[in-house]
Amino acid sequence: MRKELLACEDYARQLLRSDVKSVLEAGGYIFNSGGKRVRPGLTILSGKLFDPDDSRLIPVAIAMEYIHTATLLHDDIVDGASLRRGKPSANAVYGNDVAVLVGDYMFAQGVSTFATFGGVEVLQRALDAIRDMSEGELKQLEVIGKFDLSEEDYFDIIYRKTASLLSTCCEAGAIVGGADEQQKLAMRKFGEYIGYAFQLVDDAFDYVSDTQTIGKPAGNDIREGKVTFPLISVREKLSPFEKQKINHILNKDNSHQEEVDYVRKLVVEKGGVGETFNLAREYIEEAKALLAPFEGSKYKNSLMEIADFIVARTF
Repeated sequence: MRKELLACEDYARQLLRSDVKSVLEAGGYIFNSGGKRVRPGLTILSGKLFDPDDSRLIPVAIAMEYIHTATLLHDDIVDGASLRRGKPSANAVYGNDVAVLVGDYMFAQGVSTFATFGGVEVLQRALDAIRDMSEGELKQLEVIGKFDLSEEDYFDIIYRKTASLLSTCCEAGAIVGGADEQQKLAMRKFGEYIGYAFQLVDDAFDYVSDTQTIGKPAGNDIREGKVTFPLISVREKLSPFEKQKINHILNKDNSHQEEVDYVRKLVVEKGGVGETFNLAREYIEEAKALLAPFEGSKYKNSLMEIADFIVARTF
């Protein structure tokens, strides 16, 4: 994948063309801030699983990363985040106005690239994913501080926020690669399942990692009043006093560090983090099973490795 990812980086620089200084500076800052390039990697591998020609895959793959990067710019503004991947966030460096407009620019470039190189089907799937992500963020805002958030609503949110785009990456690659309908569906579900696992692991990290490891303040979800699976999985094990205290902390404007640590420690002790990692592993196994019918190849092996990496990663 090294050659293809380097080609992606070159194409990304071509797309970031503008005579407006803010676009070049802020766009380059966020795009070069150390992302793992999971989304373009998934797009390319999913396409090469069916056709090794990457002349259309490279532009579609980097357009996926542009869409993802645009959502990061907007998410950091919504969340009031000051860190992204261990560095000051783009909105902290350039201001909210520049960050949101550069995000809009990257959305436009991504959509234009889908239309040019992916065709109508890829464009429609990408637009569906953008809508899903917007709705996911809005729905999450609606349930901030909702201690009794249902598991069903939680998974609906993480599908829209995370799994939808990963699903689209895999399906779009398959579409460009010439897969049949059954193969496209398998790749769509593969991306969806690893997307669930990816977000579950991220949510677990918020309870057990530190700022240096995850690149943002640990316990951030708790401070923001977000109820995620580690907490959902242990709610029935909590005493009435513990439930009341956690509900109070989630709905405070400014929780103290001791309060955040209280929630983190309690959830870990009750087994919430372990439950979350176990569920993530189950999704990964389901995802890998979807690849079983495909002929063995280095591309299939790489997709399997990416799936395993999602639950083995430490960042």
